[in-house]
Amino acid sequence: MLSYQDLIGTIEDDEDVPEEPESEEEDEEQPIVLGKKKQDKAKNSGDFNADFVFGERDGQADDSWVMDDVMKQLKKRNATSLDDKIETVRKRRKNQEKDEKVPKKSETEEEVKSEDEEEKEPSENEESEEEFSSSEETVLTKADTLRIKEKKKKKTTGKSGFFEDASQYDESLTFQDMNLSRPLLKAISAMSFTQPTPIQKACIPVGLLGRDICACAATGTGKTAAFMLPVLERLIYKPREAPISRVLVLVPTRELGIQVHAVTKQLAQFSEVTCCLSVGGLDVKSQEAALRAGPDILIATPGRLIDHLHNCPSFSLDAIEVLILDEADRMLDEYFEEQMKEIIRLCSKQRQTLLFSATMSEEVQDLASVSLKNPVRIFVNSNTDVAPFLRQEFVRIRPNREGDREAIACALLTRTFQDHVMLFTQTKKQAHRMHILLGLMGLRVGELHGNLSQTQRLEALRRFKDEQIDILVATDVAARGLDIHGVKTVINLTMPATAKHYVHRVGRTARAGKAGRSVSLVGEEERKILKEIVKKAQTPVKARILPQDVISKFRDKITKLEKEIYAVLQLEREEKEMQKSEAQISKAKKKLEPGTEHESMERSWFQTKEERKKEKLSHALQEFDLALRGKKKRQKFLEKTKKAELTPEERSQFEVLKAQMYAERAAKRDRKPKRARAMPPEEEPEAKNSKPKKQKKNTVFDEELTNTSRKALKQYRAGPSFEDRKRLGIQQRRKGTFKSKSRYRRK
Repeated sequence: MLSYQDLIGTIEDDEDVPEEPESEEEDEEQPIVLGKKKQDKAKNSGDFNADFVFGERDGQADDSWVMDDVMKQLKKRNATSLDDKIETVRKRRKNQEKDEKVPKKSETEEEVKSEDEEEKEPSENEESEEEFSSSEETVLTKADTLRIKEKKKKKTTGKSGFFEDASQYDESLTFQDMNLSRPLLKAISAMSFTQPTPIQKACIPVGLLGRDICACAATGTGKTAAFMLPVLERLIYKPREAPISRVLVLVPTRELGIQVHAVTKQLAQFSEVTCCLSVGGLDVKSQEAALRAGPDILIATPGRLIDHLHNCPSFSLDAIEVLILDEADRMLDEYFEEQMKEIIRLCSKQRQTLLFSATMSEEVQDLASVSLKNPVRIFVNSNTDVAPFLRQEFVRIRPNREGDREAIACALLTRTFQDHVMLFTQTKKQAHRMHILLGLMGLRVGELHGNLSQTQRLEALRRFKDEQIDILVATDVAARGLDIHGVKTVINLTMPATAKHYVHRVGRTARAGKAGRSVSLVGEEERKILKEIVKKAQTPVKARILPQDVISKFRDKITKLEKEIYAVLQLEREEKEMQKSEAQISKAKKKLEPGTEHESMERSWFQTKEERKKEKLSHALQEFDLALRGKKKRQKFLEKTKKAELTPEERSQFEVLKAQMYAERAAKRDRKPKRARAMPPEEEPEAKNSKPKKQKKNTVFDEELTNTSRKALKQYRAGPSFEDRKRLGIQQRRKGTFKSKSRYRRK
């Protein structure tokens, strides 16, 4: 175990660091090698651990034939021309610079010198790497003790909800020992899988028994083959009697669905098992035709599957024998909640259910313990473990330097990490801006987010895999499950919302036993997530420090490029308006054609528009009700409402519902039983012209008569006091009688 001094030590300038073979100077000195040469060079270099044996990607199988049927279903749309727009704006800038007056000789010489210095290897101004020191960062002060506590917690966590825990597995197990059929073993050897991974060793024998599984393993450890091999073995052993779908695999994103479909087709290539893909963005009619044929395995996203269930009468889920949820924690969260309820309701109750994810939340475990039948828990890795050969680095951003994020990212991408990089942003708008900015700086960039069409998204992935672009700017759409071969570095422009999302983001690199690096920009508000990540890190976490003059230089570059960014965005707006008007014209032409009135039938959904609107408004009202209970919740609610989530019509309805809520609360307060009080005396009805009568004051006798306090009752029981007797002329008590009574009482 690492000691505290090892964890927080700082690398000196004169020290050699043997554990870090790929320094920044070596990165810049090495020329960019493409194709097979690059892969061979990477294998021979320190990027790979010689002792690590992993069969997931030892030999890269050619899966181009698998993607042919997917590409046929794509809607015919022109690919994005953003790179062309960026190029035109850059050319325009160069022409303007040429047209300007020629500066003085001395100034030109200085500019040339500065450009030459930029192209040279960074020496003094190059960013340095060091671990977090106790004087700078208080995040790591108790890292060792926190790790020990975390390990103790893992041991003491109760697993009573699960029937059995099968996390322990036979390490000597091979694919031949698993009793798999010959077609599957042939496909495994064709895909160059040599040895099963830990999650495959643990899951495949249990899955072959037909047991329900809740499995968790680190990213890039072969979970797809772990759940698909036992399913395929079941289908081969027990062939179907009628054309029906027997296995359903649900995935959260389209790209992950396409990837799972590709792996499944490769594993089933020597068998008669049929597979179908049903995700958004692809042609609906071709998918309906494929579903009518009754494929054995259906891989789908929830939204498109429900669309087919309600609009394709010949398709149902009555015969589903196996239900698989890939990235189960995402599938069972609030976003997919209603859709998943509808799908599970339509599925067969007599089924095997498999839940797989890299980060299994407590909600999923609770659901597994309740809804699955004698579920087996298989946690090969911890809930938030990153890949074993991942080097984690963080760049600290001071409170008054939040605007430097773009400059820091540009400095890292132009100076140090120049190829095979994924840059994650929090929003689609931010991703688009970074694509334009980096493109104007002359880098080869692509983007991947929800605002693009399916054709554009797949095109960006293809170009990144084929090394046509060096940097892929993406949102969390690309954070889960995607296996992109050769990703060296992941950069987080902003930290994600939770540590779970961070694990998925950095899991795009250091896959299948390879080395990788993640660099995250951390502000003051994100230090809580950083603390959680450092607490669970198995290896020391590094800090990367960039010189301030480098950051300021790139900040100035960005300010100069603002006009050109605006010009590119303006060109895009004009093109969108043109496309919109063309679409309206084509729609009007179709309506004018004879015989096209009954062709376009509206597709139904399991919820009507009114029900969805009501649900959305009730959810917003519930959040508002929670926001009234505390300052922090109120601030979060106000931040959410700043985003345009509700339309003006929905917002007005929300205000009506809010007013109704206030009225109901007021009515409830009025209906509450009140404490009994003395009723005031009834007043006689006053005449119209009569003056209001003055209220009479109660006399002493009335006050004494109506006084029901404890003190007054005590006085009445004891009789009048000595002063009252003297004042009223009542005869005083005799001393003897009083004494005798008191004596009698004492006796």
